[in-house]
Amino acid sequence: MIKNLIDWSGIYNTPAAFHIYLTARGRGKTDTKAWGFLEEITSSDVNFVWIRRNWHDSLDCSKPYFQDLIYKFCEKTGKRYADFVIHEKGVYYREKRRIYFCDLFSFKRFRGQIGRVTFKEIVFEEAIPIDGEFLVVNRKTDTKTEPWIFKDLIDSLKKRKDKDGNELPFKTKITFLGNPYIWSAWFLDAFSKNLFELKKLAEEKEKKEDNSGVLEKVKDEEGTEWLLYINLIEGEDDPHSRSLQEKVNPFLVNWDDFMISLYTKNGGIKRYQIEYAIQDFFFCELGEREKNKKYFFMHFSKNKKEVDQEVVNYCFSLQEKAKSRLKNCLIRNKDKEFNMLVNMLKENELFFSDFRARDWFLEQIK
Repeated sequence: MIKNLIDWSGIYNTPAAFHIYLTARGRGKTDTKAWGFLEEITSSDVNFVWIRRNWHDSLDCSKPYFQDLIYKFCEKTGKRYADFVIHEKGVYYREKRRIYFCDLFSFKRFRGQIGRVTFKEIVFEEAIPIDGEFLVVNRKTDTKTEPWIFKDLIDSLKKRKDKDGNELPFKTKITFLGNPYIWSAWFLDAFSKNLFELKKLAEEKEKKEDNSGVLEKVKDEEGTEWLLYINLIEGEDDPHSRSLQEKVNPFLVNWDDFMISLYTKNGGIKRYQIEYAIQDFFFCELGEREKNKKYFFMHFSKNKKEVDQEVVNYCFSLQEKAKSRLKNCLIRNKDKEFNMLVNMLKENELFFSDFRARDWFLEQIK
């Protein structure tokens, strides 16, 4: 596999306080990093932090990812799978939490826990957001931007003290893993002077099928060393993952491009079928993907999506029915409907198009 041609272990071991890796999906950066964590926690007494954005990401992303990876790890190394427990709070090895799952936007509830632990490395997975709302200050709710919150998290880890009350030096390595949707991510500021030259060089190497990528080290104004690695050569293709890489606008996703074309009786082409709507804007669509075949898809389409007025809209009260812009409305039992959807979610048969759809869904089942 082409992703194995990258010397990840050599690159990861390059000294620098901050590491940034921007590559196309399927190049192996996440797998190699997480695999290295598993090797270390099973051979030495070290701890790690695995960060994503929202509180539910550990359930939807980190937990199932590590469950699958640990199974492969045990199969390869001969370690006992029973020695691991994968929880929404992290990975436990022999009854001790060694990899902490932390969410950036409500990490305060973890402060008491992580403030007493020394971590060897922090990984920020999917560091470049696909939704612009994380980079915008909400003046009404005084919501802080993502860079401000990340800095606050790091500052809280720096305040650790020894038993005598002396502040301990902060030696934790921080790694950002992302895919190059955009080139204005806040953590790239240290490379701002020559970032686009590095991007151009990476693009030239991609055209020549040069697998080496671009590796650059700089020091910021405070003298802290940063490392940036860019590799744009495509890895293994996965339509489901590729759907997150909208090239025109990274904050929008057009799922139509990633669905199998289905021919209708009249000879026309349809990508998928809208099964029903919930409160007008959240459509459950039934169809097939190029991989994993059948799927059930919840899509937030409040803006421009056009639907047939005959689509059945599931409402849960007379008020919702009265407000609905769709004519065909049925009042259904909310608990029953969402119990079905939760079961599908647990079977990996339900997918969300964006953070808004997922957040709305989780709000409904609280």
